[in-house]
Amino acid sequence: MFRGDWLAAAKAAAWPAGLLLALAVVLAIPSYGQDDEVVVGWSDRLRIALAMLLQGFGGGFEVKAAGGSSPFGSGSGSGSDSGSGSGSSGGIFGGGGGYPDTSGAGPSDYGDSGIDAMGAASLSVVPLTVTLLWIGALYVGARMLRTRGAGLEAAVRLSLLVTGVVLVLGLFAQPEIAGVAVSSSPLLAALGALAISLAVTCGVLQRDDLAAWLAQRPAARSTVRALGTAVRALGAVLALCSLVGFVAYANADDVDGTAMLVALAILPNIGFAVLGLSWGVPVEYDVQGQFSAIGSSTEHGSFGLPEINDVWGGGAVAGALALGAVCALTLGVWAARRSADRREQLLAGGFSLGLVLLFTGVSGVSADFAGGLADFGGQGTSEFAPSVPDALLFGLLWVGAATFLGPYVLRMVGQQAAVLPVLPVPPVPAVPAHGPLATPVTPAAPATPPATAPATPPAAPYVADPHTVHLAAAPGVAHDPAATAAAAERKRKVLVWTATLTAAFVIGGGATAGALLLKKNDDESDQAQNKPPAASQSPTPKQDPPASASPSASPSDSAPVSPAATPSTNPAQSQSPGGAALPAGFVVKRDPAGFTVGVMDGWKRRQAGSQIFYEAPTGGSYIQIGIVKNTPMSSYENFLGLEKKHLETPETDYQRSRLAQNTYQGRPGALWEFTHIPEPDQGGLRRHVIDQAFVAADGTEYAILAAGRADLWDANRDVVFSTAINTFKAN
Repeated sequence: MFRGDWLAAAKAAAWPAGLLLALAVVLAIPSYGQDDEVVVGWSDRLRIALAMLLQGFGGGFEVKAAGGSSPFGSGSGSGSDSGSGSGSSGGIFGGGGGYPDTSGAGPSDYGDSGIDAMGAASLSVVPLTVTLLWIGALYVGARMLRTRGAGLEAAVRLSLLVTGVVLVLGLFAQPEIAGVAVSSSPLLAALGALAISLAVTCGVLQRDDLAAWLAQRPAARSTVRALGTAVRALGAVLALCSLVGFVAYANADDVDGTAMLVALAILPNIGFAVLGLSWGVPVEYDVQGQFSAIGSSTEHGSFGLPEINDVWGGGAVAGALALGAVCALTLGVWAARRSADRREQLLAGGFSLGLVLLFTGVSGVSADFAGGLADFGGQGTSEFAPSVPDALLFGLLWVGAATFLGPYVLRMVGQQAAVLPVLPVPPVPAVPAHGPLATPVTPAAPATPPATAPATPPAAPYVADPHTVHLAAAPGVAHDPAATAAAAERKRKVLVWTATLTAAFVIGGGATAGALLLKKNDDESDQAQNKPPAASQSPTPKQDPPASASPSASPSDSAPVSPAATPSTNPAQSQSPGGAALPAGFVVKRDPAGFTVGVMDGWKRRQAGSQIFYEAPTGGSYIQIGIVKNTPMSSYENFLGLEKKHLETPETDYQRSRLAQNTYQGRPGALWEFTHIPEPDQGGLRRHVIDQAFVAADGTEYAILAAGRADLWDANRDVVFSTAINTFKAN
């Protein structure tokens, strides 16, 4: 392999490499609104465009800011352009965790002032236009090698060269602009490029051997032919839906040439969203977040045919359904026309549905954010994608009906379908040398033919198409009633099994959806959480805590906090899963977010993104558990950034009690205690906040925060916070 023709492989690899560079140059030409002051130059835009394009086969797009001066925001997560109708748009995030709240529940100003930025963000989208074009470029390059008689080792050379080019481009596509670093995950992109290039080039170069292998295996040949039929039919459907979606997007308000150029990169994503909408599949959005400007927010909804009716009227709904019918019939008619029998037609329909589900699942978009910029700060997640369960349900209905109707639609328009039922024909007698299908002469036969004998011998069977066989019955041969009845019985069984499987999918899908809905409701009920023994639920929440629940049990500036720091002498107290004593009046909560903590009995759970609150029924006091996955900084650094923001807001009258690094459960953490006025413009009361944060071994940061009225705060009776930190355990 290494001694082969590397020059020819390099020429073939120039096609996919040149495609990536050409697309990046085109995307880097617009200034994207930087008319007055260009901050991101053309070379940086080129590198950013490359990072975006590499996501087409496994790359990533991450942005990190470490607190320097920057014109950009920050965040942590994955997102995509919303032009496809199946992604999340920028500026909508959700799901903070580990940081205080702003809606009367503590500070949430996560960020620096001025133009300082801190945090991390990532954008993840699969631009299917890039993926499909790149596969096409690989196919062209592999065809060049195939015409030169190259073998399988040439596929390895071509794949290695392509992978090396992608790795170099991925390393190049990591600019640092004004303190903000962009990462393209070059190793992931190279691995994805290697897998795709090996599959494509091996398939092209070994096409003849594969055809010879399939020729000896009729069942495998039929399966491969059905897959090819599904790919061709879905390609035609996708082209139509993409055109409709792009025209609709281009006619929307505030869409300029730059927006249309970016939309071209995700044109197939748009097409699959339009196909789903025309079949009744809604595009769902899920936004969860917490921001310094608006507080906590959680929103979930969908955009489907009812919303289309509200926005554009019933005519738009009728047009969408007509488009869905055309697309479904295209799949069904194509399968009927190119299939050799009913089995192959059903296989083609199944492959079509499977491909629709696959690409629907990867065409969606999500975005995460964690960080701050100037006066804006927060963190969260958002997702915008077609509903895959709905795509399965409606796809079964549309594709199943189209597969059944395809042969009859062909017959209505005057074309013969290969899979229409044909009566069985008995074996034809041997043909003598003097004519086709002539009746052989036996010794007992009369010397002269009967008067009714045909003047000319019948014509031989005629094959019009390699996939369509027209059978001509031999003269004088009667159909076998038993064979006819057997064929009818087989047809009846096929229909019965098809109806049974369809009903099973529909009923199973409905039952699954109902189970998921019930599970979601139960997750927020007390029945989903373990209760301690009855002795621990004595109605004495206001009794004096045991001597162990003193301030010394809270995290110190140097000593770690452990469950052993709170011994129990009260036999009425239960034990938490971590072994720490649970004071009377407290219960253990096994939270669906993945942790266990002890809180006062009767406190209600509330979730805002990835922040979970347990609040007193009378209000004013609460426990807050925040979760940040893959945190870009230490807890102490995070607290320093938060404190800087509060110091620059004098009206909150922020006063620090302590802020120091410590060790919590054997992991590096930080303890922050302070008082402030969270709502000074509304005459809010002063609040006392104490927050213990730490970074777990998997990079997830947890923060256990307790807050209450400062005028009622008693450090010697701080049993709520001490119980929380001594019983907290990440599952």
